[in-house]
Amino acid sequence: MKRLSLVLLMLCALLTVAALAPLGVAADAPNYSFLWHYPPGDWSSETGGGSGATWSAQNSGSTATLNEVTFTDANRGWAVGNAGTILTTSSGGATWSAQSSGSAETLRGVAFPDANRGWAVGEAGTILATTNGGATWSAQSSGTAIPLVAVAFTDASHGWAVGVDGTIIATTNGGATWSAQSSGTSTQLNGVAFTDATHGWAVGGVGGGGALDGTVLATTNGGATWSAQSSGSGERLNAVTFTDAARGWAVGVAGTILTTSNGGATWSAQSSGTSVSLEGVAFSDATHGWAVGSGGAILATSNGGATWSAQTSGSSAYLNGVAFSDAAHGWAVGAAGTILAYQDGGKPPVVAPTITSFTPASGTAGTAVTITGTDFTGAIEVTFNGAGAAFTADSVTRITATVPAAATSGTLAVATPGGTATSAASFTVTPVVPA
Repeated sequence: MKRLSLVLLMLCALLTVAALAPLGVAADAPNYSFLWHYPPGDWSSETGGGSGATWSAQNSGSTATLNEVTFTDANRGWAVGNAGTILTTSSGGATWSAQSSGSAETLRGVAFPDANRGWAVGEAGTILATTNGGATWSAQSSGTAIPLVAVAFTDASHGWAVGVDGTIIATTNGGATWSAQSSGTSTQLNGVAFTDATHGWAVGGVGGGGALDGTVLATTNGGATWSAQSSGSGERLNAVTFTDAARGWAVGVAGTILTTSNGGATWSAQSSGTSVSLEGVAFSDATHGWAVGSGGAILATSNGGATWSAQTSGSSAYLNGVAFSDAAHGWAVGAAGTILAYQDGGKPPVVAPTITSFTPASGTAGTAVTITGTDFTGAIEVTFNGAGAAFTADSVTRITATVPAAATSGTLAVATPGGTATSAASFTVTPVVPA
């Protein structure tokens, strides 16, 4: 009889889910009346790791949707989400505990420039701040009731928050006062990144392929003025990150990944290999990066995005945010309290380099030679027919090397952690003509 009752109970549960599914009913479903993120069909509360998964689930102790995560090192981190949820860990996520935010508003962005000073932003213009790692949080006056979606701080004083209707607000005193900046757009801004107190970018759009989708804004004076950059994309952009004032990436719906190597003067598309909506992006350095999104999607690159590959998350939860403290420690957060983490095992594979060309084809000792190829990540050595040369890694696809005094004519070689590439053609060393 107990077994029959159990079967009947399970059948009733299945019928209930089937009845609710067409209505898009989901536990802890957030109010996205202004944010067109997270398609209903992508929600899931599954958080377990799969066989051979490089990512593993951590126990958040919460069922609230988590919208963003940040870490200051491999141990200290914070995640924010619906209903004023703030979680923290001092053990790399081995244990998470709730902090009292004092707010019931949905929190969508979080930033900690150090282990003590932090800010969280969200609906109704909410800004919360802490000076003790979140032991206590207090509200700051944003001067707006508009929903804020993302926040960035470069130090304990300089910060920016962005949101709906092209809203950008900034502070130069740790949030004691916030003031509006003119973005020049009315579209929703979903992500913001600053590399220092002057250089910053904001991205946005509302979806549907409208004229304002693919929005990228930039500033070189801390937001005193913002100007539009041409992204070349008609898709809504959800997040942006920069490793320095030149190298950056933005992600969005339909698997969109954009990159720039000149501060956004030009943006180009990278092939993500997916059509899912990407919601978060993080780079630990100029070569190692990750993007997360719907259906538990996690993509990774070890060559600055020249190639992206899927990683097994072990989850089908909608992932909203991702953070990496270094190339070996990362976390992703999402629906139903999902927190995923990896250490080392999820590190993108190292790829062997190749040399496709070099110029000039000949020269004397001291000549600068530009070597073009792929996967120069972490270049260790450049040689001219076996003679070591001084070099500068300009990017993952280009190296500038100086012909050494001991060089003789022969092939060029570039050594990286992934292997050694040798040129097909030989470089001709010409003698120095006496004056």
